[in-house]
Amino acid sequence: MYHTAAGIPVIIERVPSAKTAALSVNFNVGSRDEKRDSSGMAHFLEHIMFKGTKDRNARQFSEMVEGAGGEMNAYTTKEWTSYHVFCLDETFGMMKELMADMMVAPLIDEEHVGLERGVVLQEISMLEDDPEDYSRVLLDRSMWEGHPLAQTETGRPECVAELKAQDLRRFFEDHYRPPNMCVVACGNVNDKDVVSWTEETFDKLPRAVTNIERTPPTPKACTKVFNWEGDQAYVELGFPGLPGLHPDRKALMVACIVLGGGTSSRLYQTVREDQGLVYHISMYPQSYTDCGLVDTFFSASIENVDKVLETLSSELLRFKDEGPSKEEMQRAKRWIKGMIVRKLEATDSRLYFQSEYYMTNGKLAIPEDIMAGFDGVSRDDVMRVSNELFLRKKLCASLLAPEKEGTSVARRMQALDF
Repeated sequence: MYHTAAGIPVIIERVPSAKTAALSVNFNVGSRDEKRDSSGMAHFLEHIMFKGTKDRNARQFSEMVEGAGGEMNAYTTKEWTSYHVFCLDETFGMMKELMADMMVAPLIDEEHVGLERGVVLQEISMLEDDPEDYSRVLLDRSMWEGHPLAQTETGRPECVAELKAQDLRRFFEDHYRPPNMCVVACGNVNDKDVVSWTEETFDKLPRAVTNIERTPPTPKACTKVFNWEGDQAYVELGFPGLPGLHPDRKALMVACIVLGGGTSSRLYQTVREDQGLVYHISMYPQSYTDCGLVDTFFSASIENVDKVLETLSSELLRFKDEGPSKEEMQRAKRWIKGMIVRKLEATDSRLYFQSEYYMTNGKLAIPEDIMAGFDGVSRDDVMRVSNELFLRKKLCASLLAPEKEGTSVARRMQALDF
């Protein structure tokens, strides 16, 4: 990893045998850094950045990107925003030029803001129309209530409807600057070339403002019902988790894989295979820079939700009491290693892996060290973490279900014990 004179981290993974190249510019600002009355700012800006610059319009960008055999895209999370390009190694120079133009001189005018507003509002509506995605939004809203982490990346429609070009321009100039950023390049690239490009493009820009102050949230333990017409219930169960660099993070990951990480997991086998109560059930830990949550999701017909919850409760009790078997520990560790190795197979996934790891943890991802860390996780570690975190008194549940039936389920949930 390198650093420019302005303090910008530059991570480079050179793969000489590759015929492709990838580049991402990542900014340490996301939906948790927005004020409530400007919720959705980072995501809306992400859209506007692709509408053109002072020298190129959106169509010219598209033609040049695709003419270079490439792809340009972006995404916004709760804690960072990433802009990235993938292309043939022979056209990497052209893609760096386009990326520099977009990152330094975006147009951000009222005409494009007005046109794109409807697209963003439609995206918000589509999210709310998809019960599986929307149920996770509701869990965040319930668990992090009163904290910026409760805000969705896409924002609140009433806020998006009022955002103006000058608001987005100010947000861009305040935050999309060094040292509030990180550059990552993967594939058949040259280290010196990427570092020089970063310095020439960004080092002379004004510094980012330093008024973003993140405070850890206090997770809420509650059960909430959100009305959804139909005969299905979409259930999210959340426990407080761990930040990305917490020493027990790997033990928690192993626990979640054994319980609900795949088709061989305990919950999938007992709830799905043995009883046929759901199509899918999963458990996964989500980490942020200063907190985390363990997310268990399933959907079921409303009359089967109680059975699913009873089975889940029994499995959690058994797991906390007996712990995982030797075979389960080995299978979970290999499952995790396989997931990491697969992320290193292609240029684009390597880029995502390094970008996301650095933006969450503030350090370079060294796959061999990460995998070795999982080898060191013991059965006692897994049991200890599970007994500390998987507590009924810490559970936050959100049910997207018919109101009457969902309220009855929520009332009966209070009798669960694990």
